[in-house]
Amino acid sequence: MSNDNDRLREFISSPIDLTKFLEDAKNMKERIMSFQSSYPINQTNLDSLINLSKTLSDYRHLEQQDETTRIENNIEEDESQGGGVDEEDTTSSSTWRTRRKKKKLDPSITNSLKSYPACIEYLYKEFSQSRPHASHDTAFLKNIRECNQAISNIDNDRLILNLQIFFPIESRDRYRHQLMNELICLSTLTLAQIRDAIECVSDEQILGEYSQNPDDINTNGQRAGDANTAACFIIESIVYDDLRRTDVRLSERIIEQTNTNYTQGTSMELTSLNDLKMIQLGKPYIYLHQTNCEHVIVFSELKLLEQDQCHDSNLYPLCRMKYHGRFSYCFLCNVFYAKWLIRNSPLIPDDPCLLCERCFKACHYDKDGNKVGDFSAYHFPQL
Repeated sequence: MSNDNDRLREFISSPIDLTKFLEDAKNMKERIMSFQSSYPINQTNLDSLINLSKTLSDYRHLEQQDETTRIENNIEEDESQGGGVDEEDTTSSSTWRTRRKKKKLDPSITNSLKSYPACIEYLYKEFSQSRPHASHDTAFLKNIRECNQAISNIDNDRLILNLQIFFPIESRDRYRHQLMNELICLSTLTLAQIRDAIECVSDEQILGEYSQNPDDINTNGQRAGDANTAACFIIESIVYDDLRRTDVRLSERIIEQTNTNYTQGTSMELTSLNDLKMIQLGKPYIYLHQTNCEHVIVFSELKLLEQDQCHDSNLYPLCRMKYHGRFSYCFLCNVFYAKWLIRNSPLIPDDPCLLCERCFKACHYDKDGNKVGDFSAYHFPQL
């Protein structure tokens, strides 16, 4: 056990004071800017540097260009001397000539691409570095659509943190150490704003039993996330409760029932990331909601907000990754996603059983919509 703890400490940073980190980053930025102002680069040198970087950007391209010139010179010499031309050289020369005549992009297209906000390129770069098993198409398109209408309302230097949220510890083994969400957060965000951005399937459960009239689920159904709004973050042994819609403090139960040195902090809506005394990168913290749905959260990255990133504070936190997982299909048709969980059905061999909307109503209700048999039906959420 001690070896595992020592191995875990290798991935955890020393405690970081976000306020001090921001001041150090701003001072470093000012030193770099003053150095650049002390040694300015005039336009002529800048143009020459740009041309040089374009010329030396791809050494392979230079080698291929030299090879093309050599082949063309050999062909011209052979034609002037009346000699034959090798088939391999002819093929190579035609290939290079085709590449050299490649059509360039329309200037209008290039200008339209340049008109997009710089944060789109940043988002694409962030998503390209995400885990290959994660399905993030929906989240990426949502961020692109919002950033097309982004405004720049962040003037001062800000910190951004990458927050990773893992699946609940008590879930199935394949999700035991699986990343569920990853958010890009401004340091000025409150814990309540971060909590609202975390999507968990336990919040989407519709409470109640709906076998008598399944259509009531769309009109009278209540989400578990709306019925039980109590939640808390446990960061550096301090418990921060969400008291916006309830007076229930999970911190009181946690401190009472555990023999730890946890202390009660301020509420989520009054606590920003900058207000946290200390954080450690790579250290596991706790997000608890729905009484017993416990997620491990980790701050994986901390850096200064750059110019090519999103500067619209209203869009944060940005979703960098969202794991969709494997959806459960209907037991009967195996075509549509399951929406209902059926218990004690006399018509279905499995108990419990997952059914889609169409198969559920076709098997358990007559043509007039009356219930057939004695069974229970519950909503089965999927994200």
